[in-house]
Amino acid sequence: MATGHGPRVRAGHFSCLPRDTTSVTSHVTGNRLATGVGLATAALAGLLVGCNGQISMPGMTPGQSPGSGGAATGASGGSVTGTGASGAVVPLGVEVPSPRMLRQLNLAEYGRTVSDLLHLTNVDTSAIPPDVSVDGFTTNVTGIFVSDTAMGAYYSTADALGDRAVNESFTTLVPCQTQDTTCAGTFIDQFGLKAFRRPVTADERTRYLALFDPSLTGGDFKAGIGIAIKAMLVSPNFLFRSELGADMGNGTFKLTPYEVATALSYAYWGTMPDDALFASAKSGALAGKTELEAQARRLLADPKGRTRVASFFYEWMESARAYVATKDSGKYPAFVKVQGTNNVLVSAMRDEEDAFISNVVFDSTKKWSELFSANYTFANDTLAGYYGLPAPGSATTPKKVMISGSDQRGGLLTLGMFLAGHGRTDQSSPTQRGHMIRASMLCSDVPPPPPDVNTAVATAPAGQTGRDQIQALTGQGVCNGCHSLMNPIGFGLEGFDSTGAERTLDNGSPVDATGIINGFKSSTGGDLTFNGARELSNILASSDDARKCFAGNYHRYTRGFAAKDVDTAAVVKLSQMFVTKDLDLPELFVQVALQDSFVLRRSAEVIAR
Repeated sequence: MATGHGPRVRAGHFSCLPRDTTSVTSHVTGNRLATGVGLATAALAGLLVGCNGQISMPGMTPGQSPGSGGAATGASGGSVTGTGASGAVVPLGVEVPSPRMLRQLNLAEYGRTVSDLLHLTNVDTSAIPPDVSVDGFTTNVTGIFVSDTAMGAYYSTADALGDRAVNESFTTLVPCQTQDTTCAGTFIDQFGLKAFRRPVTADERTRYLALFDPSLTGGDFKAGIGIAIKAMLVSPNFLFRSELGADMGNGTFKLTPYEVATALSYAYWGTMPDDALFASAKSGALAGKTELEAQARRLLADPKGRTRVASFFYEWMESARAYVATKDSGKYPAFVKVQGTNNVLVSAMRDEEDAFISNVVFDSTKKWSELFSANYTFANDTLAGYYGLPAPGSATTPKKVMISGSDQRGGLLTLGMFLAGHGRTDQSSPTQRGHMIRASMLCSDVPPPPPDVNTAVATAPAGQTGRDQIQALTGQGVCNGCHSLMNPIGFGLEGFDSTGAERTLDNGSPVDATGIINGFKSSTGGDLTFNGARELSNILASSDDARKCFAGNYHRYTRGFAAKDVDTAAVVKLSQMFVTKDLDLPELFVQVALQDSFVLRRSAEVIAR
């Protein structure tokens, strides 16, 4: 018997963008939007996007994994070798160009982009299917795909957004007073630049101008604007961001300045480039690393940069689980009463997480260690009261609250979103908590339980703690092999119940929060043992393995793929820099964009060698 580890969805089988992209319009024939879409999608006809998000070339099967030979270890380090473009073995830390890709906007990126592009607030994207999380992240290219259902949702959403834009943002979107062909052309040039994140081509301009034909608009200029907007919003040029690059010869490609601007804006903001990035791309300055670095630092320092960093931590910490976790009202009456029906506590915990991370990364020491060793948190009066901390005097906005040295609370592992999201309905879950720490913070994953295993854990009898029961269920036999890698880590957080409240008793008996991280050693070769959340957090705060794992996760989140074979060298290089140079967290985030592999790409033929 074993208890569940929690969901970690991996890539499966996905639909792909059709080779003849005009085929996606067949089900809306007769609608004026269909005409625009047919014109818009023609720009990408002939490109074949594999299910893995990489550009496939003739002779390759869509979805084929054209890996090269060699072996690699994870982000925690070790030797990394692989076959490069020349066929030579690539040594440790030597970057190679990344795979060429088309990256579809995920749902969050789509929502922010259409809001910025159309100058609209509260955009409704509910018709679009939710993102698929691949090993925790929604930014992975294999987790986003265009199915018939998704395409229909993009049509209906674009239709509604186009109407809203014409009614609410017309004067902002249309840069001229006249309503004639000249104005239409100016609109297509300016709006198309932002929608496609590059200048429209002459052919595209001609096609979109055709949408203003009176036979389509009835002579209504605003109708033509609406049709053009809707057509662009369902174009692959909008839904996908290009990381194809210009051919440099020898199977190597370099991202164009507009592609670099797009890569930067989505890495640090999760939305389209702003005017400053477009201007830098137009001038060609973004082709140089000096300007690229300046723009990366500017974007990260912006409030949108803080929001994007918080989104990364939200996915890395699996915080979304807190929103769907149910808690027993008999076991946790205080939580259920305060939480009510409006997610009051969980919403306050989300604000706590975002404020805490923003403070550490941007305002305080900016160091990795403070993420775990902080002696403060951020809470409003309601959450502080639930935690048993002094009220900061704020009904809604989280304020900094200091924590005494004797308290176990403090740092990422004791944030409410993590503890409540990784807890069962009526008990804490050392297995879930330990699994997340091992897999996501130490990059040492654990196999899932057998499909036929009974994961239910009955309520403990009087006097028996949850730890006692977990040990009885999984501490011996076949289950112990995996659970010995998770449970002893999660035991360090037994001082907190399933809702994130601190406790000293569990089911009437004293809490035992001692544990060990099996399979890892201290810098002196000793066992990593601990007693309580503070000591466990201190181990992670000083762990090079944890820092390397974190750098690898940020690389994966930003770049959209899990590095394998030769691509792993860039991750190892970044991870080692984070450790050996003791980089600040913002500096680590900037360094991702300064890697050669951020702007260089390799062809499918090179990948296949």
